Amino acid sequence: MMAILKSEWNLTSSQTSNIGSSYLLGIVLGNILSAFLVDKIGRKTTFAFSTAISTFLCFKISFTKAYIEMILLRLFFGMIFGITYQLGFIILSEITEAKFRGRFSMSLSLLFVLGKIFLIILCFAFLDSFEAGNWEGLMLFNVVPLSIASVLSFLFLKETIRYQLNQGKFDQAFKEIETILEENGREEHLLDEEEKKGLQNWQEKQKAEFQEQQLHKYGIFSSEYRTITLLLWLIFILANFQSMTIYLLMPFLLARKNSGFSSMLILFSFEFCFSIIIYYFIDNPHYGNRIKIIAYSGFALLLSNVLLYIYQESFLYVGLFIIKIATRGLFSTISILACESYPLYLRSQGCGIAQAVGKIGVIPSPYLLVPLLFFDPYLPFLLMALLSVLILMFACVFDKDKTLKHLETLKDE
Repeated sequence: MMAILKSEWNLTSSQTSNIGSSYLLGIVLGNILSAFLVDKIGRKTTFAFSTAISTFLCFKISFTKAYIEMILLRLFFGMIFGITYQLGFIILSEITEAKFRGRFSMSLSLLFVLGKIFLIILCFAFLDSFEAGNWEGLMLFNVVPLSIASVLSFLFLKETIRYQLNQGKFDQAFKEIETILEENGREEHLLDEEEKKGLQNWQEKQKAEFQEQQLHKYGIFSSEYRTITLLLWLIFILANFQSMTIYLLMPFLLARKNSGFSSMLILFSFEFCFSIIIYYFIDNPHYGNRIKIIAYSGFALLLSNVLLYIYQESFLYVGLFIIKIATRGLFSTISILACESYPLYLRSQGCGIAQAVGKIGVIPSPYLLVPLLFFDPYLPFLLMALLSVLILMFACVFDKDKTLKHLETLKDE
């Protein structure tokens, strides 16, 4: 969209960067809002209303003709995306058992890739090239899936049992547990009074631990979670820098090479296939736990960025493909890692702020990457190669990996 608007509206590089940065700023604000809103009104309410608002914004953007209005709408659209993005990982991590938690969360990333494939198929119908076409019709068409998501969220999405227990809504939580057991034909496992009392006692013990750790006062900067928080902020910034390089530069680079949408469709299709491989490995404690996948991704990014800088156009398709696969594995894994690193009391706060810090770190990136692109289109990849080394360093020092482990535990368990 940025490449099309630059050409259609005769925008300068600075104006094009403003459109990109407004969306990123919106995501940051959404992440911060999500960090505190989700625990106040619940996972379901936040998600359902956010998808409804995004439907309206998508409709509005499709009729926008003014530069300032586009910046503001992109800001608000980014804000809603910032609220809902991490929320999906939070919901999935809270409703799945330990041995499948990585796979369920990775399935969300698979759907992101399918969404990109769906987008490119629509580009064949609506756009003439990366720099021309009916972008308004493309945006308007996407109102349909957003509307469906909103309606289904209001009708079928349920609040997580962990959230209800944490809020002290025990009767609602027990009723939901019984409903799930009955729906799955497991009536013989319905909770008796002793088990219900055990859950209540466990929750009270957890709250006592939170008070002891002063989580209510210091939050994610309590002594227990301060180092984890800072390390997560670092990896989110590094991952976003890698992703932003592709987000901003790929349409321009493919346009310079006179490539059509078919090239991007092939890239996303291969990304989906390799994401399935990550799906099967992410819960394997020997070959594919969270930290190892981050290390694999960091090495792949280092190698592909260096080779792209050296061989440039001759390595473009292969390099972009490797970067896409690596960033997909990296983003999926660190999103799960953030959910698993915090207790429920801090989960939305820790995940939301980590996402926000990651985006804040790259808000200036369009002003750095776009000028570099016009000076030397492959120079940004050299910068990304240097940052990949830090990703590998993170994998060496981060030691909180909950692959196949329970999401919530007490200190003495």
